[in-house]
Amino acid sequence: MTTEIKFPLISGNISIDLVNTEVVRHGTRHDLLTKTAHVLAWFYTLTRDDIIFKEQFGEDIEQWADDALPLLREMRAFLREGYEKMADGKELSTDWITHLESQIKKAPFAYQLKKNTLMPTPIGKPENALTSLIALDALKLITSNQVSNIRRCANPDCVLLFIDTHGRRKWCSMNICGNRSKVTRHQQKAQKKQ
Repeated sequence: MTTEIKFPLISGNISIDLVNTEVVRHGTRHDLLTKTAHVLAWFYTLTRDDIIFKEQFGEDIEQWADDALPLLREMRAFLREGYEKMADGKELSTDWITHLESQIKKAPFAYQLKKNTLMPTPIGKPENALTSLIALDALKLITSNQVSNIRRCANPDCVLLFIDTHGRRKWCSMNICGNRSKVTRHQQKAQKKQ
């Protein structure tokens, strides 16, 4: 029996959502991208939520998902290191930006009109197209200065990252960690009253 993988799409940014394919459940860190089936599930989750579009890729994902897996895992490790530095108040190096630019060069962009918006369509191998879109998203976060608002979840056991647009957010998601914290506080107050 297989269970559906639940990917925490809490940012709306594909580069952060890639980083968030590593989660902690019941105190254990889990990698949600360990096999080709996971790449397919993640891809279909992203297309369902209109984060990416099938039209951005020349071939069906079933034909290239296996080749995409090691590239995605490498990109995730690279992005996690940089994003966690930013969350800790450190600066990104110019080498970090240069690496993202080199990923885009592997599949540079043309554009199509979709839903009254210009949709970047990478030209190149589909697996490079996916990492190119992820690199573009990361560079957009830098140029819009949103990368400076990347935060770690206040739950010390959580590894998820998010963008704090209002300066008040503490949790990766109320559904994931925020409610757990509220329940724990409520239980502690109830125990003190006894």
